[in-house]
Amino acid sequence: MTNRDLIIFVTLSFMWSLSFVFYRVGVPEFGSLAFASLRVLFAGLVMLVFVLLKKKNRDGIKQHWKMLSLVGLFSAALPFVLFSFSAQSVNAGVLAVLNASVPMMSGFIARVFFKDRLSKKQALGLVIGVIGVIILMSESLFGGGEPGKGLVEGLLPMGYALLACVGYALGANITKNYLYEVSPVAITAGSLIIGSIIMLPVAFTEFPYGQAISIKAWVSVICIGVFSTAIALIFMNQLIKNIGPTRATSITLVIPIFAIILGYLLLGEALNIQAIIGSIVILIGTYLSLELSIKKMLKPKDKTQTNSI
Repeated sequence: MTNRDLIIFVTLSFMWSLSFVFYRVGVPEFGSLAFASLRVLFAGLVMLVFVLLKKKNRDGIKQHWKMLSLVGLFSAALPFVLFSFSAQSVNAGVLAVLNASVPMMSGFIARVFFKDRLSKKQALGLVIGVIGVIILMSESLFGGGEPGKGLVEGLLPMGYALLACVGYALGANITKNYLYEVSPVAITAGSLIIGSIIMLPVAFTEFPYGQAISIKAWVSVICIGVFSTAIALIFMNQLIKNIGPTRATSITLVIPIFAIILGYLLLGEALNIQAIIGSIVILIGTYLSLELSIKKMLKPKDKTQTNSI
């Protein structure tokens, strides 16, 4: 993993963590499904500009539209809808823990279906990272369930979230194994434009007609579509191509750390000892899963070596 990949990894973690703030502002006014569908639509419109400006992106979409359709379905349309359903009755702490299962699922899919292998260091790092997320969110996880809720009724929303994570893992592996020669911009544009088409009926049927929507809510849905979806997925697709789907999706282990920091700075949320300990454990797990080396990172680069993006 190059220093540039590491910078992309950290930047992407921050961009996706902002989603928690945007959701906090926009979902109460739009509703879960309307907000999720508008997120994809705005992201698709942004990527449409990239397609219109560059012929190479159009050619990439035309040649690989079938695989891009799968990526759009698994990495955008289905996960956003499933997480929207899940978020109606599952608290943010549990969702963060479930979302952290993506790299484990990605590694399993890569191993079983694409014959990729995880090193012992990577596997250990992923397990430690998940433990860190559980520590981070332990108060939300074990703070007590909602009275009067049946077992199936309580588990079904979590099942939606896990299916969304499977979608993310599948999309990442498809990108790595079948779209390696396609540019990250073309992959993102094709998948999000196709995802937008899939989500368009949802946007029309679920939009809160007749209800006044504040400027804050509109800014939040536009920002999550442009920055936390379109631009973020360009970075993610580049990262998948550079370091592989399992290591790239381990970003879900780091996102809760940024989310807690942003919550503390922007929303006035409490910062407790569990957050600090959990964050340290997550960083250790991520360091191992990405197979980073402090010595290599500090070592001066050979001027003849170059990084490609």
